[in-house]
Amino acid sequence: MSDELKIVLEDVKEKFDTVIEAFNMVRESLDLHREENRKEHEEFRTEFLEMKKDIYELKSEVKDIRRDLNEHRDSTEPHGGKVKKEAS
Repeated sequence: MSDELKIVLEDVKEKFDTVIEAFNMVRESLDLHREENRKEHEEFRTEFLEMKKDIYELKSEVKDIRRDLNEHRDSTEPHGGKVKKEAS
């Protein structure tokens, strides 16, 4: 093999090595971001499930309050009837 060809092949090999090194750096960076994203997603999911539970509990409480209010209205004088004027 000629000296010129050896030089060209060595240059090509160095360039491939540089590309491979850059590719590995990008892969490491993506792996890091992927892990951070997974953690953030898990935190968001946990918070979302907690909020969903809180909303369910609030709905239940509102339902109980409505029922109590309706029972109270049913057990008191009818609303919306004629308003009695006080004697002057």
